[in-house]
Amino acid sequence: MGFKRKSSRVEVGRPGRLHRGSFSAPCQVMNVSETGVRIQTRLFVKNGDVLHLSIELDGGRQLGCEIQAINVGSRQFGAKILSISPEDRERLAHILDDHMQNRFLRG
Repeated sequence: MGFKRKSSRVEVGRPGRLHRGSFSAPCQVMNVSETGVRIQTRLFVKNGDVLHLSIELDGGRQLGCEIQAINVGSRQFGAKILSISPEDRERLAHILDDHMQNRFLRG
């Protein structure tokens, strides 16, 4: 029996920034879901690391959240969202809704 995700992932391909204390590094946010993200970066990350992620959105807006690295590979890792503000949760919901609407319209 295969692993089932709690929520579907949306391919976004957005630039972002990872922050650990006073250190920050660029990253590429490959996909997002209500509960997690997949990130590509050159930053060394271990399973269990807690980081702050800022994702660049259209119009110069940002979406920020605290994440925990899981499923770490050589240049990519999955992360679960640990905390996110209500405003950023709403922004994330809009991203997911827009993707589902566009997917349905292309049908």
